[in-house]
Amino acid sequence: MSEYFVGQIAEVVGINVETIRYYEKLKLLPKPKRRESR
Repeated sequence: MSEYFVGQIAEVVGINVETIRYYEKLKLLPKPKRRESR
């Protein structure tokens, strides 16, 4: 499976990144696997 950044997904579906984060908070979307920062 390919990895995508939240900004890429937001652009494809036509919504704001903040909306995706809000949906995560409401548990409408599963929490994604996050990479460790450098």
